[in-house]
Parts: sequence; structure tokens; C-alpha cells
Amino acid sequence: MRRSLLRNAVFLASVGLAVHLLLPRIPGVERSLELVSRASAPLVAAALAAELLSELSYAALLGRAIAAAAGIPPRLRSRRGFGNWYMLRLTVTGYGASHALPGGGAAGAAVAYTALRNRGLGRRRIGLALATTSALTYGALGVILAGSLLYLLVRGNLDPTARTAASLGFSLTLAGFVGTYAVYRNPLPVRLALEGTARALLQLVGKNLPGREAALERGLLRLKAELGALRRELMSARPGEALRMGALALGFWAFDALCLLIMFRALGVDAGTAELLAAYGIATAAGTLPLTPGGIGVFETTILAVLVLFGIGAEAAVPVLGYRLFNFWLPIPLAALLYPTLHSRPGPRPPLSRFRRRYS
Repeated sequence: MRRSLLRNAVFLASVGLAVHLLLPRIPGVERSLELVSRASAPLVAAALAAELLSELSYAALLGRAIAAAAGIPPRLRSRRGFGNWYMLRLTVTGYGASHALPGGGAAGAAVAYTALRNRGLGRRRIGLALATTSALTYGALGVILAGSLLYLLVRGNLDPTARTAASLGFSLTLAGFVGTYAVYRNPLPVRLALEGTARALLQLVGKNLPGREAALERGLLRLKAELGALRRELMSARPGEALRMGALALGFWAFDALCLLIMFRALGVDAGTAELLAAYGIATAAGTLPLTPGGIGVFETTILAVLVLFGIGAEAAVPVLGYRLFNFWLPIPLAALLYPTLHSRPGPRPPLSRFRRRYS
């Protein structure tokens, strides 16, 4: 485990150093230093505040998902130990862990799982809350990606290859929405697909890994049960609560994008708001791919390439790095500071069954 952590730390430091040394050379080191020296301190502080609001949005969304999974009214979350301050610490710690630890998002989910178990939440309820939060946040990102690709197709200076790639990405995103809605309305095909996958994998495992069939079958059946529970959770939510959770999911990305916009203004780099938002959506979606921790290197390369298609010059590299200072690097030391506080013993709490009986 220590060797794995050391390798990941060396890799992260190497990629981060390469990114932060090479990208400023695109507009020139002297020009980069000039932009930094002329930066507006109040706007840089506003960019940091926007990133904090992004984390607060995710924390509120996760808190509401936990309350829904545990049967706790949202206004009483604090009494069960899931108040706003705790959820913010959990969010920042998970975010930092996903950037610094092997496994990326899986490491962040593991941190959240361990902390929530320490607060007395059951395994299935934690899984349901995390799945609901992920479904809403990545669904919101899908909406942003679709809008970004459409804007790129309409306004971007694309060659035939790039236009084909953007059209394919837009079509796949729309197909994903249609498929997700179809599964939401009628989960039977997914159940049948899971059963077919289970049978095929069990046959393969039975030939190559004797004795593992039962474990794999239990895992697939558990996955099917979790998908069913997630669907029931989303369908049973009150319309007002569902809208609030959807707004928080969008707010998570919107405030993060606002941090990027403000950073461009703070450094005095000219770029249109629509172009920046479109580049942000495409680069953020690319950064979620499990290629590097937190999308380091992938996000920066993608967003600069898209901005070039909009005619935005090399100076964009400097505010992009400034944004990543808040978005990527800052949560890592904060996670190290906040992680021990997640496992402190909270005071006596009423049992979950009491809330479910009283407020059901």
C-alpha cells in the first residue's frame, strides 16, 4: 500500500510539475509573469469563493441524498451528525483524496463510505446515497457537455475531422440521455442484460477461476438490487426535493465554471463567456475519464485545444493554471487536514428508526 501511494505521489508530482512548467511557456515566461503580476487580487479571491460555493453545492446535495436514503427530514440532518459543516469537510476530503490517491474517484468514494459508516449509516444506505449523488452530478455534466458540443459545432472553427468527432460526441451524449430515460421508465431490459452478463461471466469464471462463481453471482445480484433501489429512490422523491437536488447538482458545476470565468477576468485575458463555458464543459467531461488522477494534464490539454478552435490565444494557459490551483491542488492539503476530523466521535444521536417512525 505504501509503495502504491508513493508511486502515485511521484506520478502526480511529475505530471503536475510538467504541466505547470510547460504551459506558461506557451505564451512565453515573461508574458505569463506579467499577467500574474497584474492580476486583480479581489477577483482572485472571488474565484476562490466561487470554488467554495461549488463544494458547498455538492456537500448540500450529498447531505440531502443521505437524508433521503436514511429517511431523515433534511432539516434534521444535523441531529444525526450530517450537518452542513460535516458534509463540507467530507466533500473536500473526498475531492482531495480522488486527486491524490490511487483509484481516483474510487478513492474518494471509499473515504466517504468509511466516514459515513463511522456515523452509523448502513452499507446499503451509503451506497444508495452515493449512487444518487453521482447520478445527478454526472447527469448535470451530461447536459453541460451536450450544450458545449452543440455550441462548438455551431461556432467553432472546425476542420472535417474535428467536426465529425464533435458530431459523434454530441450524438452519443443524446443517445446516453435517451437510454438513461428509457431505463428509468422501464428497467426490465437492464435486468435482463444483467442476468445475461451474469450467466456469461459465470461460465467464463467457472472455467478459469473455479470456486469464484458464487462470489461473482452475489456481486452481480447486489448490483442489480442497487440499480433497483436507485430507481425507487429517484421516483419516490417529492417534486420539490428532486428539483432542489437537481439544482444543487447543476450548481456544483456552475460555480466551478464561474471560478474559471473569474480567473480569466482577474488575469486580464480576453475570452468570450460562451466560449469559455463550452470549453469548460468539454474539458471537464474529458477530465472525468480514468486516465490521470483528477484529470491532471487531460483537462488542461483539452480546454486549451478547444479554446484554440474558438480563436482564443496562448495566454489562456495562465488563467487555466490559476483555476486548477483552486480546483485541483488546493483540496489535496485541505483533505490531509480535514480527514482526521471526519472520524471524531460525535455526541449521542437518536436512532435512525426514530426518525423514520416519527416523520414517515
